[in-house]
Amino acid sequence: MAAPSGVRTCEDFAEFQELLRVMRTIDDRIVHELNTTLPTASFAGKVDASQTCKELYQSLREAHASREKIIKNCIAQTSNVVKTLREEREKAQDDVALLKQLRQEQTKVKLQLEGKTNEKYLVFVAIQYKTQVVAGINYFIKVSVSTSTDECVHLRVFQSLPHENKGPSLTSYETGKTKADPLNYF
Repeated sequence: MAAPSGVRTCEDFAEFQELLRVMRTIDDRIVHELNTTLPTASFAGKVDASQTCKELYQSLREAHASREKIIKNCIAQTSNVVKTLREEREKAQDDVALLKQLRQEQTKVKLQLEGKTNEKYLVFVAIQYKTQVVAGINYFIKVSVSTSTDECVHLRVFQSLPHENKGPSLTSYETGKTKADPLNYF
């Protein structure tokens, strides 16, 4: 009934979720064992309930400590990946290949939005953005879509972690916005 041990990586988020699910089943097993090992009146002299409870309590504490350590390790790993990506972006602002790749990704997002709204946007210029670190990065982007009015759309674009090797995807959007509307998380 021991918790998984050793250093774990969280590069594969699905694997990390499965690890947490397995670790939660340890708690269930401990509770079940506690419920089944406490003696009934007929077995009161045959089982040391105090010792059994102490052992189960210790197992539960070890399982929780192991889970907490793995979660903190994953948070630290993900934070380092995000920090590295930000540093690379700052260093490579004049990198033509990177700028070309960013433009291609921007075009993909524009096409995704046009497909969802059934509109064509001749103008598509990002004027403000915010980020939110999740198991990847959510970008909240205010995009100007008109030269004659202050019409904007707000986008939420998800960029998965680098090892997943996936481009950004439009996960949500809000139309009917103006340049004056605040860009909020949604």
